[in-house]
Amino acid sequence: MKLITKLHIRYCLLSCLCTLSLGLFGQHQFKGTVIDAETKETLPFVNIGIVNKGVGTVSKFDGKFYLEINKVNFSNNDILQFSSVGYKTVQFKISEVNFNNLLFQKVVMQPQAMQLHEAIVSAKYLKGKKDDVIGFSYPSKNKFGYWKGDGSLGAELVTRISVDKKKHFLKDFHFYLNENYSDSVLVRINVYKGGTIYPEDKLLKKSVTKMIGKSPGMVTVDLKPYNLIVDEDFSIGLELLEVYGKRVGLVLAADYRPSTSYRRYVSQGQWKTFRGDAMTFYVNTSTLSEDDISQISEYARHKTLQNSFNTPQININPVQTHRSITGFVFNNGKPVENATVQIAESLKHTQTDAYGRYTIMAQIGDVISFDYLGFEKVERTVLETIHNINVTMNVMVEELEGVTVTERARLKKTEAEMFSEYLTNDEFAKTTFGTIDKKTSAHAITILRGEDLNLAGANILDAIDGKVPGLSVRWESYREKYVFIRSFSSINNNRKAIFEVDGIIFEEVPYFLDVAAIDRVAVIPGLAAATRYGQVAAGGIVAIRTKAAVYSRNQSAENMDQSKIRNNVYEFDAIDKEQANKNLPSYLQALLACNKFEAAKKVYEENEKLYSSSVYFFLDAYIYFTANWKQEKFSNDIISNHQSLFENNINEMKALAYAYQRVGEFEKANKLYTSVFVKRPNYAQSYRDMANSYVEVNEVQKAANLYSRYTKLLNDSFLVADTIGLHPVITTEFNHFLQHKTDYNISSEDLKEVAAMREGADTRLLFEWNDDEAEFDLQFVNPENRYFVSNTSLNNQNEYFGKQEYSSSKEFFLESDIQGEWIVNINYKGNKSGLPTYFKVTSFSGYGTDNEESITRIYRLSFKNVNQNLFYLPTLGVDRLN
Repeated sequence: MKLITKLHIRYCLLSCLCTLSLGLFGQHQFKGTVIDAETKETLPFVNIGIVNKGVGTVSKFDGKFYLEINKVNFSNNDILQFSSVGYKTVQFKISEVNFNNLLFQKVVMQPQAMQLHEAIVSAKYLKGKKDDVIGFSYPSKNKFGYWKGDGSLGAELVTRISVDKKKHFLKDFHFYLNENYSDSVLVRINVYKGGTIYPEDKLLKKSVTKMIGKSPGMVTVDLKPYNLIVDEDFSIGLELLEVYGKRVGLVLAADYRPSTSYRRYVSQGQWKTFRGDAMTFYVNTSTLSEDDISQISEYARHKTLQNSFNTPQININPVQTHRSITGFVFNNGKPVENATVQIAESLKHTQTDAYGRYTIMAQIGDVISFDYLGFEKVERTVLETIHNINVTMNVMVEELEGVTVTERARLKKTEAEMFSEYLTNDEFAKTTFGTIDKKTSAHAITILRGEDLNLAGANILDAIDGKVPGLSVRWESYREKYVFIRSFSSINNNRKAIFEVDGIIFEEVPYFLDVAAIDRVAVIPGLAAATRYGQVAAGGIVAIRTKAAVYSRNQSAENMDQSKIRNNVYEFDAIDKEQANKNLPSYLQALLACNKFEAAKKVYEENEKLYSSSVYFFLDAYIYFTANWKQEKFSNDIISNHQSLFENNINEMKALAYAYQRVGEFEKANKLYTSVFVKRPNYAQSYRDMANSYVEVNEVQKAANLYSRYTKLLNDSFLVADTIGLHPVITTEFNHFLQHKTDYNISSEDLKEVAAMREGADTRLLFEWNDDEAEFDLQFVNPENRYFVSNTSLNNQNEYFGKQEYSSSKEFFLESDIQGEWIVNINYKGNKSGLPTYFKVTSFSGYGTDNEESITRIYRLSFKNVNQNLFYLPTLGVDRLN
């Protein structure tokens, strides 16, 4: 940085005071990472350099640094110093430094004890106080200060500001940007005590940074949260931390009035004094009296005594003003392109560019989330002091250990509660798949009341035009208009939205609707819509409820038996087990025909060599022998002697885990599920299977970790809830886990809701299959000989239920008010591999009560496209084979 007059040719004839000749660098490189001794986290922007020798740098966002030194230019006693606010300074003699170009070394810094009883200046102490401006606020046309060329990290330009003997609370720091030739420049604001020859002792005990863009004009940095009170001269200035772009060319305004400025070329470099020159640096302040200071100190002392374990919180003015937030997103020091930057609970979002840079408008108090596939999601809150937010994203690492259990969130309202509150709650929206509560939805859903629409519009498109952030109407092929919803998952979503009107799906715009007849409109983005409606709604859905539908009879409240509306009388056309067994492999048919263990053992031994490479032969044999003969050692040897066949085969390991669970070998099953989890860490099914297995082996804490981790990834949209299949299973089992496996006290309201979810149901059926690409239909026949799906327990689906992608679990609760025997059938459609699918069915009676009982069966599915019987089930829940 330098100050110049207009007599010089502008910028070009200036000697560059903040760059060093490359000739100073050379043979020796010292590189490494600076880390916190206690937290082990990396430390950004640590000042690094040889004291007063003009060689230095600062650490990057990830704590890494690179410092080139020509040892010939320095003595062994010269000091290489690491310094940072809040940490003890670390020094090495040059003779002690290991200059190894290949070795990436760690420099550990110890946190420095900070004063805990600091005075907190809140907004109430500033009301009515005299405001004053101190410093230099007039930009001269004849003087400038700048960084030019490569720019040396850690270089500083500081101006001394005179203060009278009154107490001044520093509010806002201002400086003027004339030009910026770089993409962006990151600087740190430093405030030093006066009374010394050069700036030494920092008043500002926190690292306050500011991203400077290309737009010229005044730049403001909020200092209020840092509680700086001065009554004597001090110095304030900027330190260069990072340059984004190929070069730096940052030109700042200087003041025509004389003062004293200081600059140094590089981190840890020697200060140089410029007398008679001042940068245009000034500070808005409030003048405080001695009584004010006394009250503030007494308040701080009182709060400290009141809660000695909590650091006093900064009381920030809660005025909700919009501001432009800028910054960069990095991973390992490299920019992350196309990361999604979004205002939480809003459709407002953007993406980072090739440099990892973004800009987004936000309000104080907003939470900004940074999201990129495969990385841990990061969230930052916009405070009054914040204008730029830079984040480092870490690659997502799925671990079975170390997940902190968080307090369970309040369960959502039941469908019945939402229905009863619908007319008085504007944040509820009705869809064909139930009522949505905007508050508890994991996605950004916009809900409009009928009176909020453009009522003068000729159609639904005119009615919602301009009412929904991210929604646009575009022409397709110059003939038809379509709606596009810019969703969270993709800023360039090119799939058109569909419509639902009173439960009926329309892929075209419903122009026939009378705008005045609309009661409520819910605009659901693609990710949320697809989980409810399937891929047809991948572009999002506009769910509309008319006034006629809302105020008609309470259809949801009625317990309608849909089986009586359709012609669905069961004709007993499913084949029985004996017929299905005729399609089993010959070795299985031979085993099933044996009446004694020795005969079955002989059949096994005769086929062992023939099928020595078939994992399915040994899996089938193990299931058969454990189900029919109490020969534990023999059965275990079948697997242990052929263990290698199961390794790395996910589907086969899951099938074997089913077999282990059926006979109570839960520890063995747990090892298999662990292997599957490691291979499939991004599947929601893996979390469910692993958590359930931990419950079975009584590893309560690990089970809680997995449930907590699943919930976090779901909320962060790294996992998608399969609301038709897997997610209800996890919800049911998590509630069961909390009630029966932990000391967590569930509130009476939560217990009531859990009971309401299973009202009228005594029996739970849990279906699991080892191949998530298997396809099948399930058919339920009630004791009145009608096949159907219950509205209350089976989520409004049709008679048959296909599998959901990446999920291989599904549950049903059977109604108990119809006494008699149920029939459960399956129509297996096959899988992509053509190999058999193993189907585990667990029936629970008295589920969730002290009298809970369960029976587990395993079925080998290979006979395709035929409706076959699985089992009969009394409403008491004790199943029997046919």
